[in-house]
Amino acid sequence: MCFGFPRCPNTYLTSPHGFAQKQDLTRLILHPPIPRSAPLASTTGAFAFVSNFESGVFQGWSVVEGKQPIVVDSPNYFGEPSLESSATGRSPQVDEATQGFITGDNFISFQVAIYMKSGSGFFGLFGSNGPVVVVGVEDGYIVAGSSPSSVVRVEPIPVGTVYPSGWVYIAANVYNASTPSSPNVGWVMQLFVDRTDQPAANISVPQAGGYRGAIIYTESSTVYYTNIVVTTYEIPIYLPGYNNMMGYGQGSGLLVNLLPAFYNLSALMVLKDWSTPQQGILSFQINAMNYYGTTRSTCVGFFQLGVDLDPNGTIAPWYVPGKNCFAHYFISSQNPAVQPGVPTPMGTVLTLTIVYEESQGVVVFTIHDLNTSATYTASIPYNGTPFYGAYTQLEFQPCCNLYPINEYMVDGELQQMQIVTLTGQRMLLPASYMLPFTLDAPPTWSFTYYDAQQAGYQQISS
Repeated sequence: MCFGFPRCPNTYLTSPHGFAQKQDLTRLILHPPIPRSAPLASTTGAFAFVSNFESGVFQGWSVVEGKQPIVVDSPNYFGEPSLESSATGRSPQVDEATQGFITGDNFISFQVAIYMKSGSGFFGLFGSNGPVVVVGVEDGYIVAGSSPSSVVRVEPIPVGTVYPSGWVYIAANVYNASTPSSPNVGWVMQLFVDRTDQPAANISVPQAGGYRGAIIYTESSTVYYTNIVVTTYEIPIYLPGYNNMMGYGQGSGLLVNLLPAFYNLSALMVLKDWSTPQQGILSFQINAMNYYGTTRSTCVGFFQLGVDLDPNGTIAPWYVPGKNCFAHYFISSQNPAVQPGVPTPMGTVLTLTIVYEESQGVVVFTIHDLNTSATYTASIPYNGTPFYGAYTQLEFQPCCNLYPINEYMVDGELQQMQIVTLTGQRMLLPASYMLPFTLDAPPTWSFTYYDAQQAGYQQISS
């Protein structure tokens, strides 16, 4: 990755069982740490409110005005239920949520998916006197501002993206932009619509610092909402030229909370379909971090395991060993730059595990292909702390790429994301921990919502 550095191809290779090891030279790809607006290396004042209506009930919200909304299965957002909210005559339908919110922060990030055929609906933050920042859909346009009565048109509802028909994905960073040299800038909203490789708008929201909670405000007709997250964790990230990424989880200095100390991270990766014009550019992976790696944006204490999605139905498994951000390929090759892949059928299923075996003083990386029965494994010496953070990611390497990003296509899943704690407890990672992030993602990319029952999600690039 990622939040500190992207992973990069490297020189040291460890082979599948029965293969000889081989060492090759390669290019060096290294980026400085990503600058952050969100809090780093501390969970003080951090919070996350996640509302995806998976339970089928109106949980965590209170009706302020109008009739109570209902949770429905249609329309759904990639299969996720939605909240049906209907205004009555000239009276809006308004709901608020404050559960778990910590007020007084200088940075808030949120996302929401909105569906409507007509009318107007808004999502945002409220303060003591009503809304202080809202985004929404009105008369075929994305709108944003301090309140429903003061919104401005940003752009028409996007078409031709990978999001479900009728739905729009909106994310925003809301923060105090004042600095010693510009003390009067105040609070602003950086807005993104169906993509994060370019902001849709930057809007002044001077009262946003007085936020108390989240608000749903349906002004007319019927509007559907879901995939709601409000947090101090930075969801949309705009950093042109860096590695395009998206995924779920926490670590590398961007935190709301630590996981209990654990020694085993595992996941099931399903690669339904992929098509790429160049090897070594697009990868899908999981990450575990020790205490230092979790609480700092760094390559130290950062353990990564994944595959390159290569041309002609091939994958190249690799790992990052915690001391640098270079990919160590399991497969030997004469190619000095990037290791070529091995064939595996579309629809293949891989198991991925990163295990700290404390008694032996090693971390073991293993990928097992359930379709071909191939197993790729490597171990490295390690005597540090247990793991405290985990996240997933789809990652694109722009520095070495020769083709447009929209020519790289994948339909995959990560499921059964789980850890084993030091006490032996097996724990599926919940949606409250697996927070979304999306860095410079083009409109051809989308992740679906994080399904708590499956402890995973679908990843799309088309």
